[in-house]
Amino acid sequence: MRERSSDELKTDFTRGIVAIAIGLLVLFSLEFYFELREHGFPSLASLSWEGTNNAQLLATLSPMARAYNNVLSMLLATIGLAIPLTANMHTPKLIELFLRDRINRTVLTIGAIGAAHVLWTSFIIGPNFVPVWAYGVSVFGALAGWVILIPYFFYVVRFLDPSVIIRRLQNEITSTLEAVANGKRRPDVAQDEIQDLLFQIGTIVIKAFDRADRSVAHEGVWALRQIIRAYGEVKPRMGDEWFLVGRSDFVGMSHHAIQMINQKRTWLEMHVLYQLVLCYRHALQKAPDEISTITNVNRRIAVEAERREDRHVVSLSIRVFNTFIREALNTRKHGAAFDVLYQYRQLAGELCGDPRFARRIGAFFVVYAKLADDLDCAFAADLASFDLEHVVETAYLQKAEAADDLLKHFLSLPTVRNGKVSPARVRAKLIAAAFLAEQGLDEQLALVKRDLAEVPMAELAAAAQHLVSIQKRAYWEVTDRAINIEWTDKARRRRIRALAEELIGNGHYDEHAHDEHAHDEHHDGHGLFADAHDHHDAHGSLDAAAFTTSRPSVLGAIVEEDDG
Repeated sequence: MRERSSDELKTDFTRGIVAIAIGLLVLFSLEFYFELREHGFPSLASLSWEGTNNAQLLATLSPMARAYNNVLSMLLATIGLAIPLTANMHTPKLIELFLRDRINRTVLTIGAIGAAHVLWTSFIIGPNFVPVWAYGVSVFGALAGWVILIPYFFYVVRFLDPSVIIRRLQNEITSTLEAVANGKRRPDVAQDEIQDLLFQIGTIVIKAFDRADRSVAHEGVWALRQIIRAYGEVKPRMGDEWFLVGRSDFVGMSHHAIQMINQKRTWLEMHVLYQLVLCYRHALQKAPDEISTITNVNRRIAVEAERREDRHVVSLSIRVFNTFIREALNTRKHGAAFDVLYQYRQLAGELCGDPRFARRIGAFFVVYAKLADDLDCAFAADLASFDLEHVVETAYLQKAEAADDLLKHFLSLPTVRNGKVSPARVRAKLIAAAFLAEQGLDEQLALVKRDLAEVPMAELAAAAQHLVSIQKRAYWEVTDRAINIEWTDKARRRRIRALAEELIGNGHYDEHAHDEHAHDEHHDGHGLFADAHDHHDAHGSLDAAAFTTSRPSVLGAIVEEDDG
């Protein structure tokens, strides 16, 4: 569902008042007209108690006063209950947002003044004095109060929608940024306000995870991305003072880390991405399906920063990805690793034009694949191998400068893991070899062949046989990727078979391999992500093994590496 902005709520409120006012005006006018016609259209003087019975005028004001009091009491009761309860559920910032809203202040002020005005009018009416204008204002003011009541009730209810709260917090941040860029706000004051607003958005998302409210969590995470995008537009206009922060802004960080943030001018991005990391940690436990949203937002932040040539922010997003992977491995959340590695490989492909970032991400794929080996997380380790192979293909197709370096990173992944050959790594390298053969990259192909030559013939034959058996692209279960990562087209499968025959020796491969179509019938054309040599099944479940590992500080993990 599309989020409703605060401007839309104000528009709906205004339209509601106008619609009800017109409806009542037409109804009362018609009623008055028919009554006048029934009595032969008497003069206006005969319709008034003025000068005839002033006490009756005073008696008429009594229900007017009660009407004002009822309207005002209903508004205050609703607000007094709804606002604190909603603020406790989402964010205490809601109370301040409500009190600062112009419509809320206007309606409550008018209600209070109207109630006081009726009392004042009643007080000044005398036996020989009738305040006609004051009397009319009291009567029509009471009618206006009832006209406003229903639209305002809907306005308050919608105001409490967490989606609207998130949008208001986001708008406050972007308007504050614009004011600082235009020199209308003090940078130090604006920094404190923006930090508080970012914390409130993070709080809303985390509490939404606790309530399993995925839609609100999704909107909150997306708002963080929109804030960075808006900030990217005004960042070049910010003065030097804006980029300086102190220990009070990052309490848990070292002096060197704060110094690094000031040098790279990334304090706001650090706060936003810090909220993203906290949201990720809660999503690991409470809402795994939102991992893809969080990682997608981080990737988009990096890509948009690269387009603005803000290299420090790109580097920061890469560190956040590394933190995501570390958390997934530490908690053994294989589904999270599945989503994080996919977004990471997408980012690597989008940054292939910058060899520095491409090489760095390729190196990190190797680091975390080996870490997964050490932690006995075979599923994540194998997944990283296939994803890095995909990055290698993307780099060569784009004729990227870093393509050869990425291939070297890929080949540095050991084929033997814990004393046993990793069938998944062998298959990933066979896929890469077939791709290089297709592209006519003979020198690079020779490197892969040299690596595969160390694989025992039986293992190599089994890996090739497995790959050529997979003819259906779609994975047989519902996943975020939807496709089988080991699938290759017919031409690639023929090259894999030929390469295996070349490496093993003509005749030896055919002796061990079944006919491709017969094997397809046995496996229904899907193949398997892991065969009998693996220690995990197609779902990614691992042998139960206890392990403990220290969890690094979020901010420490983000800032520990320098760009240089």
